[in-house]
Amino acid sequence: MASTIESKPPRYRWVIEGLILAMLIVQVMTWLAPAPILGPMIKGVGITMGQAGLIISVIALCIAIFSFAGTFVATRLGTLRALLIGIWLMGIAEVVSGYTTSFSALLLGRVVEGVGYGIIIGPPAALVMQWFAANEWPWMNMVNAVCAYIGITVVFAITPHVYTALGSSWGKVLTCYGFAAIGVSILWTLLGRERQSATPPAAGGHSGAATASLSEVIRIRGVPLMAIALFGGMWVFQLYTAFLPQYFRVERGLDLAAASNLTAVLPFSAMFAAAAGGIGTAVIGLRRPFLWPSAILTLIGCAGAILFPSMNGILVSLVLVGIGASGGLAATGTLMMELPEMTPARMGTAFSFVWAAGYGGAFISPFLGGALVPVIGLRMVMLIFLSFQVLPIIALYLLPETGPAAKSLSLMPAEQTG
Repeated sequence: MASTIESKPPRYRWVIEGLILAMLIVQVMTWLAPAPILGPMIKGVGITMGQAGLIISVIALCIAIFSFAGTFVATRLGTLRALLIGIWLMGIAEVVSGYTTSFSALLLGRVVEGVGYGIIIGPPAALVMQWFAANEWPWMNMVNAVCAYIGITVVFAITPHVYTALGSSWGKVLTCYGFAAIGVSILWTLLGRERQSATPPAAGGHSGAATASLSEVIRIRGVPLMAIALFGGMWVFQLYTAFLPQYFRVERGLDLAAASNLTAVLPFSAMFAAAAGGIGTAVIGLRRPFLWPSAILTLIGCAGAILFPSMNGILVSLVLVGIGASGGLAATGTLMMELPEMTPARMGTAFSFVWAAGYGGAFISPFLGGALVPVIGLRMVMLIFLSFQVLPIIALYLLPETGPAAKSLSLMPAEQTG
């Protein structure tokens, strides 16, 4: 199992965790803010469905590319300074995007926002490993997963109302969320701290605040499998969260608020599933039972959300998607932290790598899907792209078990035969 910084972490870790939670909420809010108001943005800017998909998915592309840039920045400046650069870029770009009037200017603003988002992908995981003891990791990963879905739920629940309250201006909505991100940036600037290792460097010679090379990280068993799983999972999840409100409007005849509220069922159920999964993996001491079965639930739920004719069937399906998408998040982060030879230094790079793969899928699916909508229709695009959910099912099934109960399980046959 990966080593910790020391056995008794300081109380200031709770301040760091509070800052991480606030950042996780605002970063998904700034990213997905266009999704509930995609229809008005298409009309207001005069763009196609493919261009609308690009507005959302280009951030995923930038995350996939610049999460590695975050690793290099952290190597030169430290984890905290990398995080500060990223979150300030993200907030300022979102504010500026709200003042754009053309597609090219809006796209440029979203690109800068994606650069900032990509830089801050790795630091939170490294900071958790720096500040918290190993027995606290499952709980912190659970809380962090819940807060990410709180941000998604807030986006779909309040954005239509914010849009109406601000005079039906999509630009003011983006600016509003941008100022929220700037507020969190100020808090990180004033209160953020990085904790240096209080123990000797690990076998690889890395201290708690350093950053490992990519070639070093991908040799760790489980990291490439996690990258494949996140690529397929994010391909499907991003397509559905981006286009479900529009699908419910076009195919089901719902208005803007009703379509957004219906979609909010997905992240709302995901909050509780993330908590339940985090508690479960911490209590039983195993990780894999919360991974590949969750991926199967996502497959079933996404298919049902499109195929079921009744509203009750759609609601149940969205709940299943929420459970499947988040039930294994705490186990995912904890399993990576527990992989053999994993350290805080390597974790930052490993986290950036696997999420770069994931966000690569998240970029391609809405952009390509939006371009295919005029050809084969939105419903068919969502059903065909759902086939990528098979990737996380297989990859997560092949992951090694790292939980503390794994060793006792592996010894059971020998003890029984002995």
